[in-house]
Amino acid sequence: MVFTTEERQLYIGGSDISAIMGLNRWKTPLKLWAEKTGKIEKPDLSNIEAVELGTELEDFVAQKFSNKTGLAVRRQGKQYVHKDYDFMVAHIDRLIVNSDALLECKTCSLWKKDEWGGDDIPQEYILQVMWYLGITGRKTGYIAVLIGGQSFKYKQIEFDAELFAQMIEAAKEFWKCVQDDTPPGILPSDSDTLLELYPDHSEMILENLESEQDIEERVAYLQELKMHIKEQQEEQKKIETELKNIIKENLGVKTASYVVTWKKQTSKRVDTQRLKDDGIYEQYLTESSTRVLRITKNKGVA
Repeated sequence: MVFTTEERQLYIGGSDISAIMGLNRWKTPLKLWAEKTGKIEKPDLSNIEAVELGTELEDFVAQKFSNKTGLAVRRQGKQYVHKDYDFMVAHIDRLIVNSDALLECKTCSLWKKDEWGGDDIPQEYILQVMWYLGITGRKTGYIAVLIGGQSFKYKQIEFDAELFAQMIEAAKEFWKCVQDDTPPGILPSDSDTLLELYPDHSEMILENLESEQDIEERVAYLQELKMHIKEQQEEQKKIETELKNIIKENLGVKTASYVVTWKKQTSKRVDTQRLKDDGIYEQYLTESSTRVLRITKNKGVA
């Protein structure tokens, strides 16, 4: 089942909860908040072919699960809402007939097969199923996945009341941020999201902030980190050069623990000078803009 961006802005669903808890590999709480508040545009997934195929294959995955397990399933189009919080909802794929269980259907590429090895389940999906179990009041969830159209697996997840309670508290706090239009805390991976939120700037330089001392300490530490990184890069380059000098015209060198090779490789690049000489370079130029963080000494300080 695919929902529009506008519909998803009205509630917290199963695909949101891992981001809210900071356990999503692709989306942070800040990114989700920016989407829910409409501050950045979320791509409409309804016309993405991979999403369309996933939706169309849902019936196949559900039927395959039923064939493998002997458990009958039925589609459930109902929207479940938490008994105490109307912004917490669940849209489940299938119910297991005559049982207290539900089924979530997934598809993924062959490149992600290792994420499903052994008893492993991607953490985003564990939280999604746990969310559905808590909101529907069911005790057992199954997740079935078709991997690259070549492998089928299904796994069982039991309801964890303690974990669900933590999810509820995180969702309440996040939704308050949405309602109050107050961003949640940032994560190190939020650099791109901040650029989306603030793509342009005024000419104002902030001064005399209450947090000035904290900023000073952070900047000083950042400069120290950069210095150490530069020193480490220079040391790395020195060692690599020494190894190349040992290898010389040979392919490499082998020790008891390592094999070091210095191989020739070929790459292809566009000859921009020839394009300029032919007078067509400008035709293929595209313009983009970004914001660059730079640190300089305050010249007003003695």
